[in-house]
Amino acid sequence: MNKYILMLGVAGVAFGSYAAYAGNSATMTVTATIAHDVSLTKTGDINLGTITINPAYTGDDTNWSYSDSGVINLNSQGAIVSADNATVGTFTANIPNPSACSAGEYSCGGLIIDAGSGDGEIMHNVFGGDSDDYCAFIIKYSGSGNSFKVYPQSCAIYDVSTVGIGDHSHTITINYSTGG
Repeated sequence: MNKYILMLGVAGVAFGSYAAYAGNSATMTVTATIAHDVSLTKTGDINLGTITINPAYTGDDTNWSYSDSGVINLNSQGAIVSADNATVGTFTANIPNPSACSAGEYSCGGLIIDAGSGDGEIMHNVFGGDSDDYCAFIIKYSGSGNSFKVYPQSCAIYDVSTVGIGDHSHTITINYSTGG
C-alpha cells in the first residue's frame, strides 16, 4: 500500500508541476508584408491617327473601331472621310496570368483602365466636341511575355459640327488593383 501511496504522491507532484508550467505563457504577434511587383511600364503611346471628317454631315452617331494592330474600321462613312496612321499603345506589366487578358475587356488580371470618366473603359469628350463623344478602350495581351496592347475598341461622334479641328490629347492610366 505504501508503494501505491508513494506513486500517487509522485503523480500528484508531477501533475502539479505540469499545471504550474502550463500557467506560464506568453503570446507573440506574427506580422508579414506581402508585396507584388507589377512593374507597369509604358512602351508606346496611343495615336488615333488622322481622322478627316465631313463637316456638312448632319446624321447622328458616327462610329468607328480599331483593331489591335491599329487598323481602322469605318462603321459609318458619312461623317468620316478617312482615318489612318493609327498606332496602338503598348505597356508591360508583371501580372500572374497575362493570358487572361483578351480583347473586349477594360480590366483583366488586376489591370484596370482609368480613362477619366469614372467608369473605367470610356473616355468622354475625346475630340473636343459634344460631351457624348467617346472612345472605349480595351487591354489585350500581346501573346508573349508580359507585354500588353491598349487601344480603343470603338469611338463615336454624335454631332460632327461640334468637333474641334486640330490636335487633341487626353490621358488614360493603367492601374493594377488586387481587388481587395
